[in-house]
Amino acid sequence: MYSYRATDRKQRTKNTTDFHHISVKGYSKFRIFLAQCRLLGMRKYAATTIALILLIFWPTMAQDIDGTTRASTPDRVHTQFEENYLKELDKRKRNPNFHGLYVESLDGSVILADHRSHEGFNPASVIKVATSFAALDKLGADYRFETTFEIAGEINKKTRTLQGDLILVSNGDPDLTTARLNLMIRDVVRAGIHKVTGSLVINGPFTYGPYITTTSASTRVTTLLKRQGIRVSKPTKRGSQSGVVLSTHVSEPLRKIIWEQNAHSDNRIAERLGVAIGGPEAVRQFLIRGVGIPEKEITIATTSGLDINRITPHGTVQLLRHLVLWLNFNNLLPQDVLPVAGVDVGTLRTRFTTVDYRGSVIGKTGTLPVTDGGVSTLAGFVYTRDRGVLLFAIFDTRGNVNSFRKLQDKLIKELIDESGGTELSASLHKSGN
Repeated sequence: MYSYRATDRKQRTKNTTDFHHISVKGYSKFRIFLAQCRLLGMRKYAATTIALILLIFWPTMAQDIDGTTRASTPDRVHTQFEENYLKELDKRKRNPNFHGLYVESLDGSVILADHRSHEGFNPASVIKVATSFAALDKLGADYRFETTFEIAGEINKKTRTLQGDLILVSNGDPDLTTARLNLMIRDVVRAGIHKVTGSLVINGPFTYGPYITTTSASTRVTTLLKRQGIRVSKPTKRGSQSGVVLSTHVSEPLRKIIWEQNAHSDNRIAERLGVAIGGPEAVRQFLIRGVGIPEKEITIATTSGLDINRITPHGTVQLLRHLVLWLNFNNLLPQDVLPVAGVDVGTLRTRFTTVDYRGSVIGKTGTLPVTDGGVSTLAGFVYTRDRGVLLFAIFDTRGNVNSFRKLQDKLIKELIDESGGTELSASLHKSGN
């Protein structure tokens, strides 16, 4: 689980702390965070962010002082955009039970919309945000995956035979392509190997190209070896063996891989990233233990959003709030891992494109045309002039996907208009991707 202590980034692969261990050290980290806000052009939102940090930290800090936990209840305000949304559902003769909506201020002090926010809905690809956050927390934003071919044994140059095992060491690069793997195999051939007397040993989680499980990837890689003239005598096996390195591939930083995954809603990357960090259950446990979402509100079958998953709109907003705080403490912004609507390539490129709304929404779409009768979801951040940054989750199910998208866009535009228009000074800035 993630922590906001001032620890060395190199040690972030070890998740040994959580929210319940906040101490005085958090104050120095808090001051660093405020300095980051100023550097990143987020001075306008500093007060909101202070309130957010106090909202999360204060109960624990207060408990340390007097043994009691103090909690505040957010204000529930009436908004016209929510009323219009519910009226539109009624007009279309839609069952309101199939729709979920939740909108809250960044600091959690104000609820602007709340319709069935604690009911579990299929989030579709919005679950990729959870997968992204779990991976960032476990590995770190600048983490790079490595894949290597190694040998345990001697190479007979005359017979071009490896007397021993060929080892593929991998930590689950979710962006490893078939073309790149073929280049690595070519290096093995150039090292003078056409035959392996032992096995191909797969060390660690391994996926590539279209093969999203270690089992399928391990089976198919032998085909690539054969195509380049390498014959392996014994069956492929799993193991922790290592040896002399022949070829290495290092990936892009994790934050860039995640941005590509979310911008294009790439299911293969998301599934393979899930394998690298422990699968759907690892993501679910992160949401429960790291983010604090109630166990009964989460079901994760896939880390891409395919098939049957469940999360509540309220839990999704909670996830977004913890994510933005984590990002800020690590010198990043939401747009470093999620696309900006109407600006970036991908699934949000053609939404909110007019001058009044372009660049005001950062988020993740979700689409399942058949599952659960048709699912369309949208969740993320809205930058507004009067209300600052707002967090939202819209889950529409059992209907036409295109119709749902229009309904979502109308709701967000009305939300922006009702909040004084857009504020783009921070939403279009990236931290250095």
